[in-house]
Formats: sequence, C-alpha cells, structure tokens
Amino acid sequence: MTTIEERFTAAYRGAASAGLAAPELLPVRLARACGKVLPVDGVGISMFGSAGMRIPVGASSEAAAVAERLQFTAAEGPCLDAQALDRSVLATEKLIAQRWPVFHTGLLASTPFRAVAAIPWPRTLKGAGTVDLLFHRSEDLAGLNITEADAVIAQVEHIMNTESVVEFSLWGAGPAWLSSPSANSRNAVFIAMGILNVALEVSTPDALALLRGHAYASNRTVDDVARAVADREISTDELRVVRSDP
Repeated sequence: MTTIEERFTAAYRGAASAGLAAPELLPVRLARACGKVLPVDGVGISMFGSAGMRIPVGASSEAAAVAERLQFTAAEGPCLDAQALDRSVLATEKLIAQRWPVFHTGLLASTPFRAVAAIPWPRTLKGAGTVDLLFHRSEDLAGLNITEADAVIAQVEHIMNTESVVEFSLWGAGPAWLSSPSANSRNAVFIAMGILNVALEVSTPDALALLRGHAYASNRTVDDVARAVADREISTDELRVVRSDP
C-alpha cells in the first residue's frame, strides 16, 4: 500500500507533465498535486511579505485563486489567523460567517467554497506563509485527516525549498515562483500603493487601506482596483474621496 507521501510525489510529477513544468509554475504544480491526494475541492499557496502583504504564489484553480483574493481584500479570514497564530485554523461556513463576515459574504457570492482549513508552513518556511485547503461543503472539512494533510504540506514545503530556481524579478533575486501568474497579479497592488503614496501623500498602510475601502465600496477585489489605478482607469481623486469619508 502506498503512503500519502508517495501518492503526492506521483501527483506532483503528473502535474509537471501536464504543461506546468515552467519554474515559475512550481506552486501551481504543488497546489494541484495537493488537490489530487487530499479530499479537498481547492488549494491555495501563499507567502507573506513585509507589512503583512500576502503574496499568492499558486492555486489549484481560478476559483481557489479568487478565494485568496477575497481574503486579501477583506483583510480577514482563516489564512490570516493561521499566520498570526502560527497554527492550523479549521473553519466551517458557520464559523466563517461569525468570525470573518466580510470574507464570508464574498466567499458565498464569488466561489463555490464554504469551508477552509488554513495550515501554516511547519518547518523551514515556518512563519512565511500558509496553504489553504478549500471545501465545497462544511461537512467535508470533518473528513480531512489532519495528519495526512500535515504530511503533504511538509512535502510541499520541502519541494518549495529544494526545487526552486532562482531568478530576478520585481521582487529582486529570488525563487522563480515569485514571478508566477498569481504573484504577478499582486504586483499591481504594490504599483497602485506607490502611486497613492506620491499623489495623496499617504503611507503604504494607508494606501492599502484606501484600495481596500474602494474595493469594498465597489464590490471588487483589491487586485482589480489596483490594476485599474495602475492603468489610470480609477483616478487618485476617486480614492481621495474614500479617504475623506468619515
């Protein structure tokens, strides 16, 4: 009988042969492999940068990527708590609605997911990020074998450390997965914050708060609003209005 680690290794190799062999797609391969061997409906892998900035590096599907963007927009959710507490957070829909209502509203409106298990990196990347396991139904969360999940995530962490190709990107010299499509989507947030720093003379945290406020008011994600600011589709004057609201 094969072990969960052996099944994960086989799934990871299969993902590489499915058109995802590029170095920057390493976290996508890992997320999809997780989804193959664990009883989950979606997987997201994120790292945390300075000032609490969350950088999504890979997801098993577009819906899983949307779930990450919703947590980042709401500035609340199981992943953020798992990172802050340095322990796994298992959240049914009822708990999500009670503890993170803004995230819950977006999750219901924009994704099929209703429960989340957010698990922080256990060893060499400890404190640097989390893996989100997503479920369509709350009752499916109860079927998760946390020991197996921990074993798979330890494998993911090991591969992130040992198989990463170093490249130069917007982030400087670092792993190629910092140039993944998911990470690049977050680049627009940094660009928009820089624009607001200069145009409105606000700090970086305040710039992010303005982007979040506009996202909430317009029922969009921060990533969408940031791209619109960077592309000059939303003027800084529109963000100034948000700033002056009580």
